[in-house]
Amino acid sequence: MDVSKKGPLRTLKSPQVSQQGTRPRIVETMTGEIHYSSTNPGIKNPPHKTLEALTTAPGRPGQAYVLQSSCGETIYIPCSRSATRLLVTGKESDNAFAVVGTAGSHSAPIGFHFHREAHDIFLCLKGQVNVWAGDTQCRTLSQGDFASVPPGVVHQYQILGPYTEFVGLIVPGGWEEFFRFIGEPYGTQGPLYPLTDDRNVFEVLIPKLKAAAEKFDMVPVPDHRGVEPQPWEVDETDNTLPGALEPYFLRAGSGPRYLLGGIVASPLIGTAESNNRFSIGSIEGSSWHEKLTRSPLSETFTFDDVHHAFQVADGSMTFILNGSESATLNVGETIYIPARTSFSMQIKSRYTKIYAFISGAGILNLLCKAGEPYHQPVPPEKAQDWDKACLEALQGELKFRM
Repeated sequence: MDVSKKGPLRTLKSPQVSQQGTRPRIVETMTGEIHYSSTNPGIKNPPHKTLEALTTAPGRPGQAYVLQSSCGETIYIPCSRSATRLLVTGKESDNAFAVVGTAGSHSAPIGFHFHREAHDIFLCLKGQVNVWAGDTQCRTLSQGDFASVPPGVVHQYQILGPYTEFVGLIVPGGWEEFFRFIGEPYGTQGPLYPLTDDRNVFEVLIPKLKAAAEKFDMVPVPDHRGVEPQPWEVDETDNTLPGALEPYFLRAGSGPRYLLGGIVASPLIGTAESNNRFSIGSIEGSSWHEKLTRSPLSETFTFDDVHHAFQVADGSMTFILNGSESATLNVGETIYIPARTSFSMQIKSRYTKIYAFISGAGILNLLCKAGEPYHQPVPPEKAQDWDKACLEALQGELKFRM
């Protein structure tokens, strides 16, 4: 990145980080952007090629990409008042996982069913959605609320309110073909989804669902009796991770949180709750801290076996890939980073929150293991001192390189 085009620079104090090697010089532009540059005059910082945002995933493995907000291959489910957006598919992740977004307006429940192999999750981004899981549980999810539905658990969901968005991760990848099978392409017909559909559902959707039940890992349970939505529990029931593979709900802002420097990592589901298949959580921080100290996220990480996808929930974040490409993401935008791709991150706003979807432990587990338990709702006023060695010590266990 050519910082000379960003306006006059002022040099900030060197970061107080215990690590070997030359510490970087931190410079800030007049607009508040933070850049790191080498203090070694023999090392130049070449500009990064910008990774342009796409409207649909590329459909091939091994390629990092960025998706614009509210984009991805869009599929309308007939008579549903909703659409599905494929953010990451099995084609990009070698069937490790798929990340699927849903947007819609109030409609009837989709019908009880279960999967023999697929693990469903629901993370509400806007509005509200009812999620039933098992025989006795139902919660109304609002922004930041989370539900996990392992294989074999009967479940359904119902979109509520005028406009709702939620995102899910499906393991294994490839099951998203179900949506292509029962739905209709909608990417060029309108911005979100049809507002009216007067067709007969028994003619345009039910036959497809019956055929899909035989072709895909979806077993309808039409006679299952669901319970009424229940209030969120005030005890530990809806506020902690169970530590095992079982259905559960997690209320927004609850669950474990860990602090490393000024970065807060909050797992929503870990490998213990997913049978070692994936993890999901949020990462929060502030550019305010990066003015004074080097962020753990500015280190360069390469995970050998784990794919990452990140979606920005608040603020903005810059990702630097393989030291040569960069992309600054704003709210709603998604980046996919395949295994064996090196990446680092720079927080670009006073408050930034991103969601991480990972086909294993990945950087979320790394930040949790290297950090200390944290019990505040937002990042701290002052970043704590941290040691690069605490990250390096986990390279063998988590199979990554720095």
